[in-house]
Amino acid sequence: MRITLPSVFVLFLASAVSAETVCLEAEAFRPSSEGWTVSTNRQARRASRASTLHGAAGPKNATASKPLTIRQPGRYRIWVRHIQVDRWRGPFRLAVVRNGKELAAKDFDLDFDENVESWHYRWDHFEADLPAGPITLTLSKHQNKNCVGYVRHVDCVLLTTDAKLVPNHLDYGPQTYVRATLGDAYQRPVYIHIFADHHRSPYYAHYHLSKAGAKPGLRPAKEFLMNRGERTPWCNITHMLYQDTGAILNVSSRYTYHEQAPRLQATFEFATAPDEKQIVRTIRADCRPGGMVLVMPPDLTTPENLARFKTDRDVAQQTGKIADAFEWPAIGKKPEQFPLFVSARIGGYSLEVDASVAEREWKTLDYFGFSNRSKSKIGGGIWYCKNDSYCQPDLERMRKRVEDRVAKFRASGQSVENVVFCRLMDEPTGQPSVLLARDPAYAEAFRAWLRKLAKTPADLLVADWQAVRPVDETNRDQFPALHYYTQKFRTRALGDFMATQRKIIEKAYGGTFPTVVNFSDGAVYNANFYSQGVDYFELLESADQNAIWGEDWANLASTYHCASFNVDLMRAAARRRGQTIGHYLIAYAGRKPWDIQLKAVSEVARGVKILENFFYGPSWGSHEGGPNWQSSAWYAKPETWRANSETVRAIGGAEDLLLPAMPNKAEVAILYSSSTDIWTLKANHAYGFERMHTWLALAHAQVPVDILSEKDVEEDLLAGYKVCYLSGPNLSRAAAAKLADWIRRGGILWLTAGAAARDEFNRPLQVLNDVLPADRKAAATTQPHLYAGKFLHMLKPQDRVTVGKTVMEVLSVKEPLAPRPGSEVLGTYQDGSAALVRGKSGSGAVYCAGFLPSLSYIKTAQTARRELAEKIQEAEASQSELTAEEAAEAELLERSYNPWRYPAEVRQVLLRPVHQAGVEPPLRCSVPLIDAVYMPCAEGIIIPLANYTLRPLDRVSLQVRVSRPVRRIESVRQGELRFTRRGEQAVEFILPLEAIDFVKVYYQ
Repeated sequence: MRITLPSVFVLFLASAVSAETVCLEAEAFRPSSEGWTVSTNRQARRASRASTLHGAAGPKNATASKPLTIRQPGRYRIWVRHIQVDRWRGPFRLAVVRNGKELAAKDFDLDFDENVESWHYRWDHFEADLPAGPITLTLSKHQNKNCVGYVRHVDCVLLTTDAKLVPNHLDYGPQTYVRATLGDAYQRPVYIHIFADHHRSPYYAHYHLSKAGAKPGLRPAKEFLMNRGERTPWCNITHMLYQDTGAILNVSSRYTYHEQAPRLQATFEFATAPDEKQIVRTIRADCRPGGMVLVMPPDLTTPENLARFKTDRDVAQQTGKIADAFEWPAIGKKPEQFPLFVSARIGGYSLEVDASVAEREWKTLDYFGFSNRSKSKIGGGIWYCKNDSYCQPDLERMRKRVEDRVAKFRASGQSVENVVFCRLMDEPTGQPSVLLARDPAYAEAFRAWLRKLAKTPADLLVADWQAVRPVDETNRDQFPALHYYTQKFRTRALGDFMATQRKIIEKAYGGTFPTVVNFSDGAVYNANFYSQGVDYFELLESADQNAIWGEDWANLASTYHCASFNVDLMRAAARRRGQTIGHYLIAYAGRKPWDIQLKAVSEVARGVKILENFFYGPSWGSHEGGPNWQSSAWYAKPETWRANSETVRAIGGAEDLLLPAMPNKAEVAILYSSSTDIWTLKANHAYGFERMHTWLALAHAQVPVDILSEKDVEEDLLAGYKVCYLSGPNLSRAAAAKLADWIRRGGILWLTAGAAARDEFNRPLQVLNDVLPADRKAAATTQPHLYAGKFLHMLKPQDRVTVGKTVMEVLSVKEPLAPRPGSEVLGTYQDGSAALVRGKSGSGAVYCAGFLPSLSYIKTAQTARRELAEKIQEAEASQSELTAEEAAEAELLERSYNPWRYPAEVRQVLLRPVHQAGVEPPLRCSVPLIDAVYMPCAEGIIIPLANYTLRPLDRVSLQVRVSRPVRRIESVRQGELRFTRRGEQAVEFILPLEAIDFVKVYYQ
């Protein structure tokens, strides 16, 4: 018999041999103190009922106990289910006690079970001879010690006299059943196929319902197929549903797995037990096309879960009513030329749903104005290689697969001329050096590539070509040149693999279009290309690449504005060959309306010409975003609809100038040293964050900036720039020589701690020594930073630098400077020694900083935001009032992820070389922190505006350089603007600004 209790399930199973099984939820144990608490955090997701008893913190001597009466004496196997994580142990003890005497016990999680994945739950057991009568099960902490919070999650305890029993926690909780009865529409035998799409791994599973019940797999045996009017038995589908998030069930009727019936006509009865009286919902489906999607909660035992149980039609109609009544924005217009897609799955997983459901969803989506109806995008689907090696593409498999895809494409009636882009893969990386080092195909391709570059063994610091091979990171110091080129080749091999696919796809489709992969934004997260083995400069140097694509998750970034730094890196890499830039706009997963708009505008301001908004939904169509009842897909967040719609319409309203325009060539450059990325990887990423936040400070001051690679500098492309910023200890020897010449010819260099002290092979580099205003001692890493930008505030000041009245913290790296005769000390450390020195060299000048000033710039802003958040929390806890200023700023915390209180005085220090060089930006804005980018084209100028002050502004003044007489100036939001001519080469105008706008300047 089965007995299920509300808060703890206890099961006694009696069989012919009188086996007894008792299963208890660990949460039902009574703690002695707060050292054991019930947890429902992320680590509990895989636990039964998505909750555990957690004992990582609190009093170390805490216990938790559960009394139990044993009915049948005998030999018991006592199972315990608990989480295990490979990096940490959370040992605990379970003891069986009777009358104060310990009968048996075991310490759990002392070791890692290699047969169970990390972050999953494992069953472990011990055995005990138990008498009939009362016992107590007691949990305690191993050696009275606490542990990290990720472990010591205890899920449940099971006692059984059945030594052969292999426990599954799903068997002892609430059960869910379904019974399906076919309608009269079928002329041939069918079965019900269910594709279960889950919200966490393992994500996917196939099941089928037939006369044999519910079984895993693609299809039942032929004898179990059903004819019209026939019914399945009661089918237990509990194992299809995860206990934290349920599942999305894609339901169809099929003759075979590959032949779906055109119509799903069946009655589905859902119950909590195989009993007519336990039916909780009946769905009468008649779907053409023959697909239906069900949003299933973990079980159907509570009113809350019953309310969560939805069909695709339920959700579509509910959302549609909101959309029909929504007050949609009227600014701008829907795009006609600018490709602006949205990631939407109107249907199930490769499953067409009933036409009326799809029609309703398309009506809702069409309100936003995306390009999905008028333009096409395709997937590659041929990412095949042998032996997991990019240097061994599986050409035969690629060609066969693309033939199938092209046939389906043509059968759908789509046109190649309408394809905007092809995406080959999501978030690939360069393959790890350890793989390159052991793969013969990589070794052969590596040598061929180096020969093509005209390298010799001497150039590679080895004796002969036989010694030339990829090396892993453990050999980097022994073979520095091979290490350098191995890291570069990670990108080159990836690019060649992509190019192979592009050629096959274009030949099969008979057309040419931008072909991309979606690169994760590791250049933002780690401020280092090589954390993911993707160097944009190396990739786009090849003529075989015609586009590049990224995404703006910017997870744990210091500010979402840094996502546009990533776009600027792409623009820089694409400058030579003019590759198209496409980008995902991440608009869900907690992204706030203001931030969504800022990101979109800042990215198109830097040359993005294809956007795809990710992720819309619908919330019933995909596991992305979580279960429908708590989905972060913005389909389920009407509070974000206006921001998304306005963004679409603003870009549409600007597209006539936005599509042909690109940012003007700047007079200020940031030299991006890939050599630094290679040699500081996993050592100190602070240099990369210094580079990134220098860019940010320049953007805040509306100073146009171009990013140049080492090769750009080697080929004299720094000519024409007045100012160059450089951070990072490594620089190619050839770039350093060109940089020195550029300075002598009149360029102004800003150099931070340790910059260009070593070459691309990590050898000492003295090339710049003669142009520097100070002798530099070795830079000391006082605190390496290997975390994301959001955590730069954790850097502790090792000193302070004073420049005039401005004080900045010395973070991560410090370099002593000894000023040379004739130089000027602009800033000093606390001991009075030089920290910032300026001096002339030839016709140019060098600013030499012994610290990383941009880290102080961003940390100050981060700290201000954090302190405000903490003050608000304290005020809420103490029920005290905030000041009027604090209350106003509290709104900004809710409005945006970004900080906003940046130190203007630090920004001015960073701008000193710009001012000295007499750089005249083509536009002047009256308000800092507005991202205002000057983008000219033949017809005029487009100026995207993104307001990072986070406050609506009543008055923003812009003065814009023009090359021809101006006919009209328009704001997408405000309409035509009055303007004043300032001589023959400038106009000035004023407008209010909320989050975003586009200003269009039309020439006569």
